[in-house]
Amino acid sequence: MSLRIVAAKARTKLTIFALEGLLRPERPPGMLRFGTYYGGWWIPEVDPSSGPAFCVGAGTDVSFDVELQRLGYTVHTADPTPAAVEHVRREHPSLHLLPVGVWTEDGELSFAQDETWSESWAIDPHADAAASTTPVRSLPVLTVRSLVAAAGETRAGLLKLDIEGAEHAVLRQMLADDVRPRVLCVEFDDHRVRHVLASTRLLRRHGYRLLQIEGLNYIFVRD
Repeated sequence: MSLRIVAAKARTKLTIFALEGLLRPERPPGMLRFGTYYGGWWIPEVDPSSGPAFCVGAGTDVSFDVELQRLGYTVHTADPTPAAVEHVRREHPSLHLLPVGVWTEDGELSFAQDETWSESWAIDPHADAAASTTPVRSLPVLTVRSLVAAAGETRAGLLKLDIEGAEHAVLRQMLADDVRPRVLCVEFDDHRVRHVLASTRLLRRHGYRLLQIEGLNYIFVRD
């Protein structure tokens, strides 16, 4: 492992530690974790009656989605990237797959492939396929509000966002569109302190409480 990667991991751990101290998650008793070590999430309750679950950012680990389905949720799994679409269709056909990403508007957007992990793709509105040294694809995207409508639903009881750095912009748009999932699971891949603080404060102003932080994963609930 290169010194650059080691240094980046150390900075990430320090940032996570600092954010936990600043944000002070409630850490209530009774939280439940479902899914694998890599792909799993904590949630405060199991309540399929709160509405369907939308899990955005599947990759090749949909263990959380599968567990939610087993618990009685209607689960819509969204991811437009090739490996994710193939994996869900082949290994988990009972999941409702929506082969789209989420963004601040509907349309198509450039996704760039991660240089270190070929199965990971991130929205990059400025990616140039001709000039890029990594693969770039144009893939469909929807707002969270449009995603819910495309699934034939009227609300989301639980929303998981693992969208490789696009989460801050998507959360702002979701709240502007008056979409309010009861449980919100967000991976802050863009974990710069000012961005995480801004998004958390915005969510709190809209009635969300921060329950728990696990690494880059943040769990919120709205009463």
